[in-house]
Amino acid sequence: MTPEEDAAITADALLDPDNPPIDEGARLVPLDRPFDFIPENQTTVLIDRDVVDRFRRASSDWQERINTILREAAPAE
Repeated sequence: MTPEEDAAITADALLDPDNPPIDEGARLVPLDRPFDFIPENQTTVLIDRDVVDRFRRASSDWQERINTILREAAPAE
């Protein structure tokens, strides 16, 4: 790549609103998945692996079954 080509690419990138420059000294952290992966109406809960495995082995709707059981066990509003 020539210096002119590099300058043209850099100039185009700086004009792209979807590609803001990274601040000097910024720390980049790789993500396992994008931020928008989890819908707003869901949260992350730590459940022991053996419990999840038992639900998975029992049926393909294991997540729905866990939600149903938790709703029934949750305190009344």
